[in-house]
Amino acid sequence: MINISSIILSELNAFYSVQYDSLLKKVINILGDEARVNFPYALNFLYLLGKLTYEQNTDSFKAIK
Repeated sequence: MINISSIILSELNAFYSVQYDSLLKKVINILGDEARVNFPYALNFLYLLGKLTYEQNTDSFKAIK
């Protein structure tokens, strides 16, 4: 889950906002399809740490800096 979280953070730091599906595809491309299972847990982990926010109307995430 930590490796998925690091990929999510690097993507969010590189772009202003990233949609859920795009973020999931990026993680799967890097780590393989088995990462799909832990992807939501990694997002929850980062959200609880206060590292990202979720924009419901665009279904995207933004990094909190």
